[in-house]
Amino acid sequence: MNKLPAGARIRRIVSYLRRSREDAEREKRTGEDTIAMQRSVMERVLGEYGIPYDLAEEIGSGDKIESRPVFSQVLADLEEGRYDCIAVKEISRLTRGDFQDYGRVYELIRRKRIFILTPYRLYDPKNVNDLRQIRFEMFLSREEFETIRERMQGAKYAYAMSGRFMGSRPAYGYRTNPRTQRLVIEPGEAEVVRLIYRLYLEGLNGRELGCRTIASLLTNSGIPSPTGLPEWNASAVKKILHNPVYIGEIRYSTTVETQRKRARRPPDEWIIVPNAHPPIISPDVYQQVHHKRQRRRPSIPLDQSPSELSGLIRCGLCGKKMVRQASRCTYRKKDGSVSVYEKEMLWCTTAGCTYVKYRAVEEMLLSFLACVEPPAPERIRRMIAAHAAAGKQRRASPADRSAAALSRQRTSLQKQLAAVYHGFETGVYTSEEFIRRRSEISDQLGRLNMLLKEKQPSPQQLDDGQKERLAERLQSFPAVYHALSGKAEKNRLLRFLIESVRLTRREKQTGSRITPFTLEVAFRLNGQLHLRPPF
Repeated sequence: MNKLPAGARIRRIVSYLRRSREDAEREKRTGEDTIAMQRSVMERVLGEYGIPYDLAEEIGSGDKIESRPVFSQVLADLEEGRYDCIAVKEISRLTRGDFQDYGRVYELIRRKRIFILTPYRLYDPKNVNDLRQIRFEMFLSREEFETIRERMQGAKYAYAMSGRFMGSRPAYGYRTNPRTQRLVIEPGEAEVVRLIYRLYLEGLNGRELGCRTIASLLTNSGIPSPTGLPEWNASAVKKILHNPVYIGEIRYSTTVETQRKRARRPPDEWIIVPNAHPPIISPDVYQQVHHKRQRRRPSIPLDQSPSELSGLIRCGLCGKKMVRQASRCTYRKKDGSVSVYEKEMLWCTTAGCTYVKYRAVEEMLLSFLACVEPPAPERIRRMIAAHAAAGKQRRASPADRSAAALSRQRTSLQKQLAAVYHGFETGVYTSEEFIRRRSEISDQLGRLNMLLKEKQPSPQQLDDGQKERLAERLQSFPAVYHALSGKAEKNRLLRFLIESVRLTRREKQTGSRITPFTLEVAFRLNGQLHLRPPF
């Protein structure tokens, strides 16, 4: 305790150990456990002070605080006053993040007077020289990190410009030569790539093929997919048809990560290296595919929201879940007009197994629900009341999202105002500075409150008469089902009533007629029912 500066009182210390990038590289070269070495050094240093301490070890590495959950918890504990001091091997272990992270850590240390203990010295935030050194160390560690990152990025750009492959996984049909870091052709997979391009351009037996049909052909042929699984999908085929790597071209730095989201860079910022490796497809064939895809008419987006039967139906043959597949079909009538209709099917995820018409299954389930004893009238009234009360929360309109953003901004300003009062009470602000800052934040809060009042929606509620009339109509579960407006709400109702459904197709689907099938329904309340449709 005699090593503490005058007037300092430390009750408990948290020792934060983290493996840095340099430590990870050292472990690869030497096989040493750098965390164990840090622990040994810090335990020896902490033993000299005789103060109780806890260890907090972080295995991962990252420049952002949000990517380090252990350190995030350490900051929360320091904020709550569980510790007075944080022990680290060096100050750079605290943060190498951006200036926002830097400011967050620095302000916490300064405001709460959090001592920093290293093997070389103890830093006291109340000492102006120590505080200046903390700022300098944190700034220097960030600049060092940026320099290393810029150097690594520069090396990657130089390697990419020379035609080396800098990605993590080569495209299907290629492998990486570990000596030259260039792509070389994988003969077996390359033949599959050529087959995909040929099928898309030439079709089969005089019929044009789309990505989904090509995927089915590859699956039925027993060719493993790029992921190693036996089943292909349309997106994998489309990715191969779009990838310029197959004409020997490498593209690098086409995207940028901003706020944990990946966005596409402008094309003039891309690094494009032609003839970087042997091509699998000729440029002429690639351009023909590109033009053919461009000639396709843009379709109206289909409704891809969660379906009513989502997660309920399983195939009676293989036991896998069945999913909704929707497509838009067109055909020309005798009078020359074009008719467009949306086709909905329920497919088993096993290739070539079972598929039936989606709405036929929904209709049969509702006929089963009609056999279930309807809920009591009083319970229906409670359900209607709860539904009306929660309606406003369920619908998130743009106005609601705008109001939520304003509300978050108001909370932030309220915290700033509280910090201004705290700064005045602790002597950080003079009277003039306090009055000016309080006035600025109060004005902003006033404007925000006015905006929030304008955006406050007027709730639309059912009166008692409307609720009573609605309750009279909902005398069965199918009636309740049809009264619900959203697919997700209908799905929740079915999941509430039904444990599971097994579907077995009795005949193969032909034409537009409804294929005979059997449903085996397990209701949550009524037990097991074996029902056969009247076909």
